[in-house]
Amino acid sequence: MKNILSLLETYFMVLVHPFRIHHQFRYHVSLPGHDQIFAPLKLSEALGISWVFAIIRGLAKIVLINFFLDSFLRLQSDNFPVLQDIIYGSGLSTYYFILFSAALDIIFFPISSLVMTEVWNWVIRLFSKWLNPDLPHEEIADQITTHALSSNLFSMIPFLGDLIQSGLHFFLLYAGLRANLGASRPLAWVILLTPSLIALMALTLFIFMIFCLVTLA
Repeated sequence: MKNILSLLETYFMVLVHPFRIHHQFRYHVSLPGHDQIFAPLKLSEALGISWVFAIIRGLAKIVLINFFLDSFLRLQSDNFPVLQDIIYGSGLSTYYFILFSAALDIIFFPISSLVMTEVWNWVIRLFSKWLNPDLPHEEIADQITTHALSSNLFSMIPFLGDLIQSGLHFFLLYAGLRANLGASRPLAWVILLTPSLIALMALTLFIFMIFCLVTLA
């Protein structure tokens, strides 16, 4: 059982050396300047660490919204008492809505992350079998998708955190595809775009079916 410090070191090392650490996972060689070989994280380990950051993000969202809402209401209380009463009522409802959404984000974070990870696992396994049937498809796909969860560290940044996390998640997937799977740049981009293309095709088919049903009705 790995201790928490070694887990965190590997989790953060993915962000510092994304290509090199996947190269290490693939060929079992140490990173330049490091004598040790970092053991790949299990999905449960990476997910557990990411969940801590998701909890911090949710709590920070509640604190920030409460601060800005309270500050705005205080500024309005003296000059516009009527407007302040209206805003207070709607603002309070908005606060509870944000509180509820933040709680849902924390609770359902592991489920949504597992679903996202399994989708990427399936896509990467599919392409890896076409690329080289002799590769350890399950192991490579698990390592690429599991370590892409390190991007959740940046989700704690206020306002822009989710955008940064999403972009970094794709970058870490790209690094894993290049250094661990050994995919070329064009193939890596094709793999990254595949889920979006599948979703677009499914949405187009759904809209076409609805159009047909409305037309025939």
